Amino acid sequence: MNKKNKFNILHIDGFKGFGGAQNDIVILLKFIKQYHNENFNIYVIHNNNERLKAELDKLGISNFSVKMTNFLDIFALFKIRRFLKRYDIDLVNFHSSLDHFLGSIAAVSIFKKKIVKVLTRHVAYKVDFLKGFLIFRFLTDRFIVISDFIKKGLVEDIKIDPQKIRTIYSPRIYNEKEISFYESKKNNVRKELGIKPEEKMVSLIGRLSKEKGHEILINAAELITKKRNDIKFVIIGEGELYRQILDLIDKKGLKEYFILSGFKDEIKTFITASDLIIVPSGLEGMGSIIIEACALKKAVIASDVGGIPEVIINNETGLLFKNGDFAGLADKIISLIDKSKLIEKLGLNCYNKVVKKFDAKIIASETSLFYLNLLKY
Repeated sequence: MNKKNKFNILHIDGFKGFGGAQNDIVILLKFIKQYHNENFNIYVIHNNNERLKAELDKLGISNFSVKMTNFLDIFALFKIRRFLKRYDIDLVNFHSSLDHFLGSIAAVSIFKKKIVKVLTRHVAYKVDFLKGFLIFRFLTDRFIVISDFIKKGLVEDIKIDPQKIRTIYSPRIYNEKEISFYESKKNNVRKELGIKPEEKMVSLIGRLSKEKGHEILINAAELITKKRNDIKFVIIGEGELYRQILDLIDKKGLKEYFILSGFKDEIKTFITASDLIIVPSGLEGMGSIIIEACALKKAVIASDVGGIPEVIINNETGLLFKNGDFAGLADKIISLIDKSKLIEKLGLNCYNKVVKKFDAKIIASETSLFYLNLLKY
């Protein structure tokens, strides 16, 4: 603790893009700074991430760039080590595998004081046992996970003591005025995409990667378009599978039904413009787009994997379908798409649930208390 009686907290993120985890970091630190500034000095190290830097600069949060190329990047390791010493860091919170490895090695007790090492686990990927045994068990003091499903994986796969793991959901900001604002832009967005007023808009939002399940939606759309032709399927995002997804749509003769918009900055406008949000992922720690959709009172149809059922309860806060069952997904879309009152009810139910679990002020308080308990005892 420094002379101002504050603990020095460092967050490190080695990811170069800006996705759900980076959004979580920004929102969390915004509210910790706003409501718990008397306890902490906050710093962030990022991997030359200009978008993350810009968001943190807006909040007045001190952030620094350290290029992290790979797990053997000795230069990055020593830069992090110097930073820990210079800023007298008390606790470091990691967010990805790369920064976790480099930062935890740098923070090993080579100084006069022990630096508390915390990993926030945002993803549900299975951890290699050797990597988990060496890094997770020996170089990490505590864990924050964004779903109980991720916690279960750490306990079962690499035998982490469950007492060392705390489930703290991803923070979100809820604002009725914001919902009204985005609703007012709905028609403009649909017009931009070329969707007619009488057509339905069904959206899948996320990185174009295998685990996100784009093929499942495309196969479902093939069945749906045999029964009706007034639904447009919008895929928002970018990634390595862009060409493969485009080719599959073309192969199935579905080009007139699909719109690939690419990456969009203001994703909330596209969520609000949609009639349904589809999350057909094969693996999700929680599914940040689900939380975003529920925060805007939009109905979600999602696969029953990972941490998703912790938010989406079938027929109550959304609809679930069996992972990989594209015919089941098609049936769910067809059965729901014209039922506006049920869509509204599901969206409102999910909104009410996530407000209680994911409110940024509550999450910031839980995280701050977690830090203080580690640092004071």
